[in-house]
Amino acid sequence: MTRTEDRLTEALTAAARAVPEESLRPLIAPPARRRRPAWLAPVAAALGIVLVVGLALAAGTWLSGSRSSGGPAVGQAPLPRYYLVEGLQGGAPVARSTATGKITATVPVPKEANVGVDDILAGARGGVFFVTAAAPGTSGERLYRFSLTTSGQVTGFAVVPGGVLGNRNWSPDAMAASPDGSRVAVSFAYAYAGPGCGSTGERPCPAPRPDYIDIIDAGTGTRSVWRGGTGPAFSVASLSWTADGRQLVYLGQSCRRLQLNTEVCAHGGRTAEVRALNPAAGGGRLDSGPVLLRQSARYPYIVQAQITPDGTTITAVVLTGRMSSSHGISDLVPPDLSVIQVSRATGQPLRVLYQRNLGRTTDINTGPDFLQLSQDGAGQHWLLNGGLCAGHCTDGFNGWLRDGQLVPLSPVNGREVDQAW
Repeated sequence: MTRTEDRLTEALTAAARAVPEESLRPLIAPPARRRRPAWLAPVAAALGIVLVVGLALAAGTWLSGSRSSGGPAVGQAPLPRYYLVEGLQGGAPVARSTATGKITATVPVPKEANVGVDDILAGARGGVFFVTAAAPGTSGERLYRFSLTTSGQVTGFAVVPGGVLGNRNWSPDAMAASPDGSRVAVSFAYAYAGPGCGSTGERPCPAPRPDYIDIIDAGTGTRSVWRGGTGPAFSVASLSWTADGRQLVYLGQSCRRLQLNTEVCAHGGRTAEVRALNPAAGGGRLDSGPVLLRQSARYPYIVQAQITPDGTTITAVVLTGRMSSSHGISDLVPPDLSVIQVSRATGQPLRVLYQRNLGRTTDINTGPDFLQLSQDGAGQHWLLNGGLCAGHCTDGFNGWLRDGQLVPLSPVNGREVDQAW
């Protein structure tokens, strides 16, 4: 039992012992049965309360019929005051107030750097952030580091050493900073589509290439590369670190063919799994680490997955339900969304943080991932972005999770490429 349960047991037992026998009404039993001692009633009542409390605490950790509040609790980190957003409309990322949605600062990436390229964001503890942006005068990208002040202003913006990342064919797909900000993991996707690719009467698309992961030391710029061991149409949907920095966890998906400019499988055949890598190994194959969670009948379509800082729990966005053309996106994904927490040790569901139906969506935005889950540095607060709208429509959503609800964040329509806090 927990310390709280132990203390409750002791208190209730002491209270039972303090009840005078003469104040208790005698038990009336049938003549054929022995009379129970009067002292047994208060003790039994106390033990019954302890049992009920213990069962309630245990039951609250299971998926069936339970929800986690997702809100502040005793000992929980405060809600981040600001979050960073990169929009589909282009331009530099901005900092916004969590309470009001008001823009408090613009991240000063070089003006030439954010033209036609999606900037990817990641947060660490203590208000430290990283952003990838196209490097002026090159075909690759640079990694920048900065901080947010208590008033939401950008300070200390500087390039991380190590030179250019990727090139004109490889662009960042997902990013995560270790909680202490000492290392940054970036996955890169191959832009194999290109103008006119796959259109009737035009050139065919080049063969797909699998994503790879770079881990960059933010102090020295030293890198380690993880690639191989996957199929050709393989993408990294999310990255996260344990608090001690000893494990990098990624969600990888494979399928026969991706829908053009998205991370969605075009014609089924999708598989997904969550794996852990050991950064101390200095690079290696993507399939070298253990599998923490696999797509299955229980988890049929995993689209995002993050490890909690203590390494014990996987928080995942899982889609379920029957795919239907009435869903409006050509039978690409199941319609029912759940944000759940799963035991790393057993794979068993622990609790549900949020649920919703995706509705009659008309499109999926062209950002790296049409659904995105982000955690704060403490792993206690969650951002959920649904990029289900690329045109003039209102199906998208964006917010943070509290008490089983999605608290809207500006912009609320899910038209963000990336966000972090």
